[in-house]
Amino acid sequence: MPDESTLSRTDFLKSMVLGVMAAGLPAASLADPTEPQAQNPSAQPNITLDDLRSFAKIAGLEFTPAELERTLKDIQNDRAGYAGLRQACNDYNLTPMNVYRAPGYDKLGPVKIDVKTAKVTLKRPTKDEDIAFLTVAELGHLIRTRQITSVELTKIYLARLKQFGPKLVCIAALTEELALKQAAEADKEIQSGKIRGPLHGIPYGIKDLFAIKGYPTQWGTAAFKGQVVEDNCTVFEKLTAAGAVCVAKLSLGALAMNDNWYGGRTKNPWNPAEGSSGSSAGPASAMAAGLVAFSIGTETSGSIVSPSGRCRVTGLRPTFGSVSRAGGMTLAWSMDKVGPICRTAEDAALIFAALLGADPKDYGSLDRPFQYATPKDLKGWKIGVLGSRDTEYAKMLASLGAQLSEFRLTKQVPGLDAIISVEAATMFDTITRNGKLNLVTENDWPAIFRAARFVPAVEYAQAERGRTLLVQIFEEAFAPFDLVLASGIAGPLIYNSNLTGHPQIHVPFKPDEKGGYTSFSLLAKPFQEHKLIGAAHLIQMKTEFYRLRPDLSKL
Repeated sequence: MPDESTLSRTDFLKSMVLGVMAAGLPAASLADPTEPQAQNPSAQPNITLDDLRSFAKIAGLEFTPAELERTLKDIQNDRAGYAGLRQACNDYNLTPMNVYRAPGYDKLGPVKIDVKTAKVTLKRPTKDEDIAFLTVAELGHLIRTRQITSVELTKIYLARLKQFGPKLVCIAALTEELALKQAAEADKEIQSGKIRGPLHGIPYGIKDLFAIKGYPTQWGTAAFKGQVVEDNCTVFEKLTAAGAVCVAKLSLGALAMNDNWYGGRTKNPWNPAEGSSGSSAGPASAMAAGLVAFSIGTETSGSIVSPSGRCRVTGLRPTFGSVSRAGGMTLAWSMDKVGPICRTAEDAALIFAALLGADPKDYGSLDRPFQYATPKDLKGWKIGVLGSRDTEYAKMLASLGAQLSEFRLTKQVPGLDAIISVEAATMFDTITRNGKLNLVTENDWPAIFRAARFVPAVEYAQAERGRTLLVQIFEEAFAPFDLVLASGIAGPLIYNSNLTGHPQIHVPFKPDEKGGYTSFSLLAKPFQEHKLIGAAHLIQMKTEFYRLRPDLSKL
C-alpha cells in the first residue's frame, strides 16, 4: 500500500486517505474575532483587467477588452454580495439543501432492521489479553451470561489504552469517567434483566471529529487544539441508547487527512515503523491492538478502508446517507460517511444496525431497511472481479457457489476531484481567510484549500454534472452483479465509489510469505450491505485471520 505522502495532490484526492464527517457543530467552532471584516468592498484590493485575463486563462477562456470591461463592472458589484454571503453563512451547521442521494434510495422498502448472527458458546478466557481480542458477538455473550461485567471489561480496555495508546499515538482523549459511569449503568440494567441489545456493555472508541459533551473535539490539528463542543454527536447518542460504553476519543489525521495529527503520527500495531494510514488512524490502530472492542470511523475517500487495510482489520463504509453525521466535522457534505471498524463482518452488522436512521440534524441522512443473516452459501450469486480471478480469496468465493466474471468500467470521467476539494475549502473558508489555516502544519490541506479557490464555479457545476454521468456508468457496470471483488482496499475504485455512494467492506485474508498479508474488498449496489457482510463473514469463518494479533512488544 503506498504511503499517502508520496502521492501527488490530484492522485491523493482520487485514491485514498481523506475521510470525514458532516454537519452539527455550532458557528463558534470556526468563527474567530480576528477575522478580517471583508464585507466592505471598498476595503478590498481593486480588481484589474489583467486580473480577469489571468483568471480566464485558468478556465481556458479568452475575452475581448470590451467584454472584460463589461465583466469587470459585474464582478465588482458581485464582491459585496460574496462578502455578505460569507458573513450570513458563518455557521458550521449550514450545509446545502441540494443533498446527494445514492441510486436506489427512492425504491427502498419498509424500514425494518433485523440482524441474525451465529450462536456463540464460549467460556471466559483466563487472560485479560485474550478477552480484549474477542469479537463483539463473543463479548456480548460473556456479558449476557454474566461471565464478565461491563465494568470489568471496560477496565480491561482502559488499562490497555493507557499501556499501549501513547506508544501507538492513537488517543486524542480518554473518556474514563464517562466510560465507568456508562458501564456501571449497563451492569445495573443487565442484572435487572433489561438487555438493550448486542452492544449493551461493550466498550468502543470514536474518532475525534465527533463531539461529546465534556471532552475536547480537536479535529487532529493544532489549529483547533483546545476546542470544546458542548454537544453530543448523533452517533454517540445512538450508541449510548444501544448501551455501548465510550472509552476513548481516537486520533485522526489533521482535518481528516492521513495519520499525522498534532500528537504525532499514529502507528500501525503490526509494523510500528509505519503509520496506520488515515484518516481514521486511531480507530484502526486501536482496534488492531485490542484497545477497544470496536471503533467508529468516517470516510470521504478511503478513510475507513485505507487504515483498515494498513492495520489488518475489518472496515465497513456504508451507503451514503445511512448514518447521521450530525455533531461531526464536515469535510465534504455530499461524500462524508460514518462506519464501524471492527474484527469481523458480523460485528460490523451489529454495529451498523445500531447506527441507522434519519436525523433532522443531517439533511443527507435517511431511513432505510437493513436485514442481515449469514447466508449458507453463495449459490446463484454473481460476483464481478476487478483484476485477477486466480487469487485464493476469489477461488474461495467460487467454491461457495458464486459465479465469477470480469468487472470493468467502460468509461472514466475526468475532473471530479474538484468536488471534494471545493466542498472542503468551503467548509474551512473562515480559517483560510483569518490566517488560522497556517496552523494546519500536519499535512497539505492548506495548499489544497487555497488551490480550490481557483476552481471556476462553472467547472465545479460541470463536475457535478460529471458525477451524474459517473453514477450512470456505475449503475451499468454493477447491474449484472451481486458484488464486486477487488484486491486490497480496491484503490482504483475508492474515490469514484465514494462519489456515487456505494458501500464497501475491507476484509483481511491471510498472512503472506513476506511477513505481510493479503486482503480484499467487496463492493455492492447502494443499500445492499447485507450482501457485502454475508460473503465477507463466510470467508472470515474459513480463514480466521481475525484471530491473529500484532506483537505489541515491538512498541
